[in-house]
Amino acid sequence: MSLENLTLGTEIRDAREGAGFSVAKIAQITRIRETLIKDIESDKFESCGGNAYARGHIRTIAKVLNLNADLLIEKFAQTTGDFDRPMVDLLEENNVIKQRAPRPAISFKALASVAAGVVALLIAVPAVISLFPNDTTSPLAPSSQGPAPSTTEQNSQVVASATSGVSLVVSGISGKSWIGIQDASGAQMFSGSIKAGEVKSFSEDQFIHAIIGNAAAVSLNVNGREIGTPGGVGEVVHLSFTPNGSNNG
Repeated sequence: MSLENLTLGTEIRDAREGAGFSVAKIAQITRIRETLIKDIESDKFESCGGNAYARGHIRTIAKVLNLNADLLIEKFAQTTGDFDRPMVDLLEENNVIKQRAPRPAISFKALASVAAGVVALLIAVPAVISLFPNDTTSPLAPSSQGPAPSTTEQNSQVVASATSGVSLVVSGISGKSWIGIQDASGAQMFSGSIKAGEVKSFSEDQFIHAIIGNAAAVSLNVNGREIGTPGGVGEVVHLSFTPNGSNNG
């Protein structure tokens, strides 16, 4: 039976037995409990304490048995439905960056109070303004008005507006890298891998934030200007890009 047809647990068990290791020996090497290893080999991941811990155990076991950890994690995703995780989660899983502190819960009651205050201001401000009549002003004389903009000027303004914003092109040049792209609001625009020869393009009106997991594996073009590789092999970089250029995040 080919490896593609084996389940995750069966592939790990077959590799362990083929290498002549007992479950106890793998537990001794990896410091993972024997019961957890047996559960993983039976495709039971509940006892791992969560998908993040399960992925970490799978990668550790794969390293000992010389298995392709990425392919095993792909099988894990197909088994559990754990797809399309944000870039920062992948970096945390591989201990590339520190674990994030939990975000405080949003108080919807507070949001409702703020919204009510905004509505009250929108109602009150026009009412106050209406109490003060506007002074009558005489229209401008025709001679004081400047010439109407020419068609060429109008077209140039349209072109400038259309090309404003920030653009980022990420090109894979060697190996493999993880990239995460966020907009000004922090919303995830892209999270995933990029290999040599692949190109990913992103554009936003005001701001793009990028997290790159293996900086030497990619080359960047920002707003039409080549800036090359943003860092070294295995280096994780945080970069912020605006219409005027870029700054390290």
